[in-house]
Amino acid sequence: MIVYCAELWLADHGEPAKLCILYCALGYVIRPIIIYLFVKLSLHIDRKKHTEHFLILLPIFLNVLAAFSAFFTDIVYTYNSEGVFIRGPLGYFAHVVCITYLAILLILTIKRFCSRDYTEGIIIFLVVSINVIAMMVESLTELYGAGRTAYSLSIVFYYLFFCVESFKRDSLTGALNRRCFYIDSEKHKAELTAVVSIDMNGLKKINDIQGHAKGDEAICATVNAIDKVVPKGCSLYRMGGDEFMILCTKVEREAVGKMIEQIRAEMEKTPFTCAIGTAYINGDDFDGVCAQADAEMYKDKQKYKALCAT
Repeated sequence: MIVYCAELWLADHGEPAKLCILYCALGYVIRPIIIYLFVKLSLHIDRKKHTEHFLILLPIFLNVLAAFSAFFTDIVYTYNSEGVFIRGPLGYFAHVVCITYLAILLILTIKRFCSRDYTEGIIIFLVVSINVIAMMVESLTELYGAGRTAYSLSIVFYYLFFCVESFKRDSLTGALNRRCFYIDSEKHKAELTAVVSIDMNGLKKINDIQGHAKGDEAICATVNAIDKVVPKGCSLYRMGGDEFMILCTKVEREAVGKMIEQIRAEMEKTPFTCAIGTAYINGDDFDGVCAQADAEMYKDKQKYKALCAT
């Protein structure tokens, strides 16, 4: 927005065309970078994967070359002696780059919905929609501030979402935290059908012998295994340490049992194990149901200890 305002001020006050081109080029470069950063956040791009990182950045490099080529040619854009902006044959190149990144974001939105990550999917969809509409407005009405406003709103939307998610999520695993467990249990009180209690086996031994970094790895592996099979209507919460809970809303007993079997199957693919206990809602005493689920989990843990002792 600062670059855009500077560009307008320079053009209105008859400043040298070269200076107007500089600020316009900066604006052309910054706009796709903002969308690229959304893509990078969504893809969790690893810097070590140089090939993947380069391919994602390639449109940015091409756009930088196109934007600053205005100092030597008018193929993208130029300013006349009166400070009037003139778009060249490749004047919409930055828009094409933005659309490319927005298309990637749209694909990521679909993936988010397929993986039941509806909240972030909705945020990404809003980012895509706002920016597409803004580019259409710019193209049809020449209201060039629309795009800059859209990018600003996109950043605000995502930042607010990031703050909310950081408050709700466990920093190590990304699972919902203990506070959300009690909020959601009250919020969905009338729809709850089951509570599942999960506790890792042997985490203390892992921490004592192999270190806490290995213990954190074990916790994350457990969460990843559970996340793969948790169906719609069920949510995973980290209650603290290696203790987890799953709230099931509008999920039949058969589906809950199938989920537990799938969790055990996924855990068998890891070097770690966990004890699982289930209790079904049979009244208004939610704390009692949680206690029952914990009791069943401890019974399962005792079976594991007895098996290890033999």
